[in-house]
Amino acid sequence: MKQKLLLLSVLFASFSMLAQSYTVVDGDGGAILDGHEVTYGVLTYPEASLDFFVTNTTSAEIYMRIELESAVNADGTGFELCFGECLSNLSIGQSVPAAPEFIAIPVGGTTPQGNHFYNSFAGNGSDVLEYNFRFYLSDAAGNDIGEELRLTYYYDPLLSLNDFEALDVNIFNTTITNELTVDVAEDVNLKVYDLQGRIVKNENLNAGRTSINMSDLSAQMYILQFDNNRGLSHTQKVVVK
Repeated sequence: MKQKLLLLSVLFASFSMLAQSYTVVDGDGGAILDGHEVTYGVLTYPEASLDFFVTNTTSAEIYMRIELESAVNADGTGFELCFGECLSNLSIGQSVPAAPEFIAIPVGGTTPQGNHFYNSFAGNGSDVLEYNFRFYLSDAAGNDIGEELRLTYYYDPLLSLNDFEALDVNIFNTTITNELTVDVAEDVNLKVYDLQGRIVKNENLNAGRTSINMSDLSAQMYILQFDNNRGLSHTQKVVVK
């Protein structure tokens, strides 16, 4: 059970620089952008696991680590980060893999399944736990060279299943030739992102069934993000042929 809040108020300059090197998506294909937040109300695996994939979008091999920068109401006990290797009971300031090691991602390559963030620590049973991570690049010698993407993982013990509303979106075709057909239960905004994080379409959709022309887009994978005026979001990966 989780709520994904894609925070898109990112400085365009830093986002453009990041998009030149790598993209990150979750296990459902939803874009993970700088400032992404995810909240869980359970401690069980895989329900509380945020799976992710990193893709190298450059013309050269890249080298990456992930660091637990800080935490609130927690110290990393019971938190597992898998990125090439799995480490549990993280310490503040610890990177995975530990420097000077790194994960090498070849040109156009994507990291395999199995990488995830997962918390099993309950805290005091009432306070929200907050874990702040950063993805960052290193050079071939293992030195930190930045190009950061930050993600915050929350565990809220007071959440229940009823606290989460789902944005009711039905997507009829995830492999698209000309038109994308969707059915939404309420008025929403749709943004279409390419894998470099650029918005290539931005449309307001009325409740009901709608067809969106996609024939002007190049053949590749895209991320759809639907948002309503109550702060709910839904993301979906599609492929234009």
